[in-house]
Amino acid sequence: MRHNFTPKEKENLAKRAAYMCSNPQCNRMTLGPVSSDPNLFTKTGDAAHICAASPGGPRYDMSQTKQERSSIKNAIWLCATCSRLIDKNNGIDYPPDHLRKWKRDHEELIKTCLEGERRVVFSLNKTPTDHSVAKKLLIFMQNRGVLFSPLEGENPVHVFDSIKEIRTFLTQLEATLEPESPLVVIVSSINNACRYFMNKTSLNAEYKEILFGLGALRKIIGLNISDLAKQYNLTISGPLRDAIPHA
Repeated sequence: MRHNFTPKEKENLAKRAAYMCSNPQCNRMTLGPVSSDPNLFTKTGDAAHICAASPGGPRYDMSQTKQERSSIKNAIWLCATCSRLIDKNNGIDYPPDHLRKWKRDHEELIKTCLEGERRVVFSLNKTPTDHSVAKKLLIFMQNRGVLFSPLEGENPVHVFDSIKEIRTFLTQLEATLEPESPLVVIVSSINNACRYFMNKTSLNAEYKEILFGLGALRKIIGLNISDLAKQYNLTISGPLRDAIPHA
């Protein structure tokens, strides 16, 4: 017998993940509009079990109770592709502790960056200076390999040094903005995400843990850069486009 999640638990899980895949290496959005009908939407995400719902499944834990197995605590929100990926080979490549960290890091970043420093659609008047600063920020980000180079090839020391450089650049940039500038929100959000990574991830941590944190950071920065480009009519070029969440 499978111990499944209730519809309400699935809905709550998806909302806590902001309908984004929790895999730190995946930028996929899992909710979006249907072009042919303004009243419809498409949802492609899935509430996946961290430990299997029934015996013989990936990562099954016989010590769990029925309530624990069907609890939201045993669930992680993933896109349809990643939900299948984690179960390949009976889940041996994606142990429960890894999936729990994916979920924890993703939800905490969403809370910190999208609630604590709520990103808004820029409805204020944008000055020529704002556009110039936005372009400067985009050019800088497009040249930061830490945001788009293959994760498995990253050197932890270089990762931390590069993120420190990003924080320094953003702090200096923010000092040039007027307090009411809509750019303050997005610069602050990216800076907060970088600070979160530095505070929560140790250089002495396991290599995979550092990569998980970096993947989550890339997603938050990707969301902000996407907003920046749309609001200031800028084109994201080069490999940075891979860091932008996609449908």
